Amino acid sequence: MESFNKFTQSVSTNWTPFADKVGKSFTQYKQLATEKLANNAEVTSLPNDYVQLEQRYEAVRHATQSLVKLAKSYTAAPTHYDVQTLQNQLANLTEDQTPNTHQHAMARTALEVSEKVGLEEPLGAALFKFGSIEEKVGDGKLAQDKTIQDKFVAPMMATIESSIALAQNARKEVQAARLTLDAAKSTFKNSVPSRADAARRDVESAEDRFVTIVEEAMNLMRAVVGSPEPLRYLSELVNAQLEYHKAAASLLSDLAPEIDEIQVTQEALYRHENK
Repeated sequence: MESFNKFTQSVSTNWTPFADKVGKSFTQYKQLATEKLANNAEVTSLPNDYVQLEQRYEAVRHATQSLVKLAKSYTAAPTHYDVQTLQNQLANLTEDQTPNTHQHAMARTALEVSEKVGLEEPLGAALFKFGSIEEKVGDGKLAQDKTIQDKFVAPMMATIESSIALAQNARKEVQAARLTLDAAKSTFKNSVPSRADAARRDVESAEDRFVTIVEEAMNLMRAVVGSPEPLRYLSELVNAQLEYHKAAASLLSDLAPEIDEIQVTQEALYRHENK
C-alpha cells in the first residue's frame, strides 16, 4: 500500500507540469481559433519597436539562409554528366575518385584527345597545354571551395542553428504569450463577479509574462541583426574567390598567347598548303 501511495504521488508530481502545459496549449489554440473565426476579437498589438526589429531580423535571417544555400550550390561538384562520363565512372568504381570539377573534366578530355591526335600535331599540342593548365585551374577551384565550405558555409550554418534558432523560438514564445494574454483578457471580460478578482490577477500575470517574453525576443533578434560575424564570413568568401580567380587568370594569361601562336602558325601552314 505504501509503495502504491508513493507511485501515485510520483505520477501526480510528474503529471501536474504536463497537464499545465497541455492546458496552456489548449487555451492558446482556443484563443487563436476565436481570433480567426470572430471578426471583432480583441488582439493585443505588439510594440512598434518589436515589429520594426522583427522585420530587420527576418531580412537578415532570409539573407543568411539564401546565401548558405547558394554557397553550397556554388561549391558543389557538377551534377551534369553525359553518358560516356557515367560509363567511365561505373567502370572505375574501384579506383581513387578523380577530382570532380568542370575544369578537371575539361582537362581529362583535352589530355585524352591530345594523346590520340598526337603531340606533334598543332591541335594535339594545344590540347595538351590546355589540359595541363585547366587541371591546375581545377585544383585551385577545389581549394577555393574547401575554404568557402570551412570559413563561410560551416560558420553560417552554425549561426542558423544557434542564434537564429534561438530568436525563432523566442518569436514563437511571443506569439504564445500574446495568445495567453488575450485569452486571459477575454476570460476577465466575461467573468462573473465572484471570479473577477482572480481573472484580473491572471491578466496581470499574463501581461507581465508577455512583456518579459517580448523583451527577451528583442534581445535575441538584436544579437542576430547586430552581429559582425556574418561580415567576417562574407569577407572570407570574397577573399577565397579573389585568390582563385587571380591564380586562374594568371595561368590562363600565360596559356592564351601560346594557343594563339599555335593557331596563327597552323592557319598560315593551312593556307600555304591550299593555295
